[in-house]
Amino acid sequence: MDYFNEEERAKQKEFARWRDRALEPVTGFFIKACIRPWHITLFAVILLVIGVFIPVQGNLPVTGNWFYLSFCLFFYCVLDGFDGPLARRTGQAHEGGAMLDIAADQVGVAVVAAAATFHYGASPVFATLFSSAYLSFIALAIYANGRGVRLWGFLRVKYFFYFNYCLASLIGPAYQIKGFSAYDLPNLLMMVFSVYYIFYILHALIRIHRHFSLEGRTRDHR
Repeated sequence: MDYFNEEERAKQKEFARWRDRALEPVTGFFIKACIRPWHITLFAVILLVIGVFIPVQGNLPVTGNWFYLSFCLFFYCVLDGFDGPLARRTGQAHEGGAMLDIAADQVGVAVVAAAATFHYGASPVFATLFSSAYLSFIALAIYANGRGVRLWGFLRVKYFFYFNYCLASLIGPAYQIKGFSAYDLPNLLMMVFSVYYIFYILHALIRIHRHFSLEGRTRDHR
């Protein structure tokens, strides 16, 4: 997704070209199987929904619940890397598809945050702040990129958040350090990065406002 600063955009485009070449055998298989990009996106979202509905503790066959929910979230993330290359290879890439891809990719943060409140007892306040601040900043970053407004580079904690969600399920609530258990990991992360993304929202708004203020003054002097 192309919504970072200029240096990041260049890196993303270079990575996209490399990824498209690396995934040619897989995208070729998808083409032969008549699989379209939106099929992959839809299946990824289905895996996300299944993953967050699996109880974080339990004794599902062979490995336990943690493995199955981790499997679903892992392949939800992996499949996000296939729809774009397939769309470009088949000539189906367009802005509508890109927006669908972005929405499906980013909605996982809100969904997993909600699941953390249900399964781990995380604070609904922090879950709401974190997911809304994260998604709001991403929306501002996309807008800024489209308008040519440069933003600072930023941490993309989405995958780290998913990892912590799965790790808490694996460790369970039994192991505690001074009253702090693995179940507190998602809550702690949401608390810290709520502040982080609120700061970046302010940064983005200031940069966007400054950009258009300078643009307006430039027009006035012509």
